[in-house]
Amino acid sequence: MRVAVSVVVTGLVVCAVAGALAACSPSVGGPSASASWVDPPWVAEQAAAQEKFRAGLQACLDGKGWNINVDFNGGVADPFTDQDELARFVADEQACRVSMGYSAESPPATVSELRTNYTRLLDTRACLVAHGVNMAPPSQSEDAWIDAAQTDAQVWHPYNDPAFDALPMDQQNALELLCPQPWSQR
Repeated sequence: MRVAVSVVVTGLVVCAVAGALAACSPSVGGPSASASWVDPPWVAEQAAAQEKFRAGLQACLDGKGWNINVDFNGGVADPFTDQDELARFVADEQACRVSMGYSAESPPATVSELRTNYTRLLDTRACLVAHGVNMAPPSQSEDAWIDAAQTDAQVWHPYNDPAFDALPMDQQNALELLCPQPWSQR
């Protein structure tokens, strides 16, 4: 059963403040960045929306008596003791989503949202390349990617590129902070 509430892909929060960006710099083991890379505006906008959603869901679940930590995607990693506890959590999570103005469960992405996500994945790829990852071109065109996403087939994703996958986990984690993937809630 899915506990995380992210729509299309699980994303990671970008470093939100200048001090945090310094913490995500190549000194943590990631490749060095190209001096010409500038985050597209959606990165900061998404980080703010993601944090607002996370904080709201955390506060609501706290109010329902849960002693868990909501992660940056709106999911939880805490183990549940049994299926009854999980079912109670899912019901509370859905009630919280509704109280926050979202649908109880994330509906499938629209074609327009998928187009936006594909474009943002291209930005993520460009960011990874600018940070020194030698990646292959996308394996699907936008239309092929959208068709695959609508049928739950395998879709291209820059984090699935063999060059990214070959990096040590600490470098992958640092790059995921610097080069976030699309995230949304509806």
